[in-house]
Amino acid sequence: MSYEVFAQKWRPQFFRDVVGQTHVTATLQNQIRSERLGHAYLFWGPRGTGKTTVARLFAKAVNCLNSTQETDLGIVKTGEPCNECDACREITQGSSFDVIEMDAASNRGIDTIRDLRENVKLSPAAYKYKIYIIDEVHMLTSEGFNALLKTLEEPPAHVIFIMATTEHSQIPKTIVSRCQDFDFRYLISEQITSRLQLIADDEGISTDSEVLSLIARQSEGCLRDAENLLERLVSSAGKELTLDNVEETLGLSSSNLLHELTEAIAGQNLGGGLAALNQLSIQGMDLAQCLHQMIAYFRDLRLLAIDNNLEELIQSPKSELTELKEKAEQFSVERLSRIIKILMHTNREIKEYGYAQLHLESALMQINSIKETIQLDEIVNKLIAIEQKIGSSDMDSGTTLPIIPNTKPNELISEVESSVRSKQESESSSQMFLQSDTDRSASDAETDKTQQTTPRSLDELPNIWAEVMEQLKETSPQLAYGTLKGANPVQEGEDRIKIVCAHDASQSFVDDDAKQKIIDRLSEVIGKPVQIELVRAEADVQTDETTGETEKEVKTTPMMRKLQAEEDDQIQPVLDLFDARILDIQI
Repeated sequence: MSYEVFAQKWRPQFFRDVVGQTHVTATLQNQIRSERLGHAYLFWGPRGTGKTTVARLFAKAVNCLNSTQETDLGIVKTGEPCNECDACREITQGSSFDVIEMDAASNRGIDTIRDLRENVKLSPAAYKYKIYIIDEVHMLTSEGFNALLKTLEEPPAHVIFIMATTEHSQIPKTIVSRCQDFDFRYLISEQITSRLQLIADDEGISTDSEVLSLIARQSEGCLRDAENLLERLVSSAGKELTLDNVEETLGLSSSNLLHELTEAIAGQNLGGGLAALNQLSIQGMDLAQCLHQMIAYFRDLRLLAIDNNLEELIQSPKSELTELKEKAEQFSVERLSRIIKILMHTNREIKEYGYAQLHLESALMQINSIKETIQLDEIVNKLIAIEQKIGSSDMDSGTTLPIIPNTKPNELISEVESSVRSKQESESSSQMFLQSDTDRSASDAETDKTQQTTPRSLDELPNIWAEVMEQLKETSPQLAYGTLKGANPVQEGEDRIKIVCAHDASQSFVDDDAKQKIIDRLSEVIGKPVQIELVRAEADVQTDETTGETEKEVKTTPMMRKLQAEEDDQIQPVLDLFDARILDIQI
């Protein structure tokens, strides 16, 4: 008998032997027992997780001639193939005419599907069902899928389609909607290790759990890859497998050197890390594989740094668990996350550009520059402490802030902001209080002064206005030489004055502040509070003798034109933009 590789020799022959896909096998067995079979199935998931194997088991189970057993409740279906009847043996050997396996990667055209549509009309040659297993079905052309649609929707009662693919997203929705959908999942490391241990015991292979765990990690959740890798190691190193010869065969980094490298990273020893990396390169180790091991190692550390109870999720051997927990205490979760991010970015750069050692050296330099970050709540508490010290100098104001250790960082920030805001408002109100006191004192003094001085009569308003203009020329020349030039004050009442400005003057620039200056000067000169109203004089009207139309006589001074230009909606933004001013206006 010819040699049979592990992946073929140890292919499951019963549903119970399938590893890690219980959610699929249990459903299929229930359908077989209850005879509620679908007409089309879609198996999808990663490579090497059992899609084709389960399809063959299903084909054997529905055609098995001895699929029942006698129990206390009577004769019931087992849902398992017996592997002893003619149907099971023929399907296992691949010689059954009623189980047709197709590779859609090499038979992807419309002609193949047309032949299939004609053949499904034929009854099974020997058994109950004719099973079509179409592997890599996503490789079919659009025309091929279209030709398959009608047959999938209404196949003959004796036909069952089972399609397998690793690319579920490439299957048209019209196909998926006509099938029962089953997802096959990656296997966890413990499931692969358990299966490898069973194979090793039966094959007489001497090994330990660390070696099997390493093989499981290298297989990335695919049992077939793990079985093939185990066979390769046996062929290369013999049936005595140790961690050293496995690492040497696979081109992995030495455990000691990897330990040195991680210790250098933990201690921020850049020189030691670069030396360990160089030694790995000298020994001919695959640096890309070394990088993968580092990523997995720091991932385990991050899990344990988050919670010591997550030990079931780590991929490292259980014998290293105690050391890993001690190491995880030396790192913060934030720093481990940044290390993993740097290493993953380095892995992408190596795949794209090569130069593995150069990129790894750069990664070590980046990792070495990472500093432990200060927790946000610690920063907030320090800010609160500073605020307390500042507020301690004003104890009677009652603005000191209590530290709230059980408050979340975001709430602490809100607390600090509100406390600082309240203190600012308190200080502002104090300033306003002081200012109001000062204003009141000044007002009282002014009142006293006014009471001591007899108010002047508005009958002498021209003289009063002349004094006001003299004061404004010193304090507000823009007002005196602009809007108020040529202005004429008119008494409107006991304490109200109308100021009639020249018809060519502009009052648009006289804001509340400028108006208040005029009121203050008038009140000060008169000796009592007054109110003012600014109005424009009526323009002189001339009649054009030729046209008979009237027009306003416009007389503007250079100062007026300058002021008007500065207030222009189009010119003002330009002046603000360039921080400029108008020197002269030429007409």
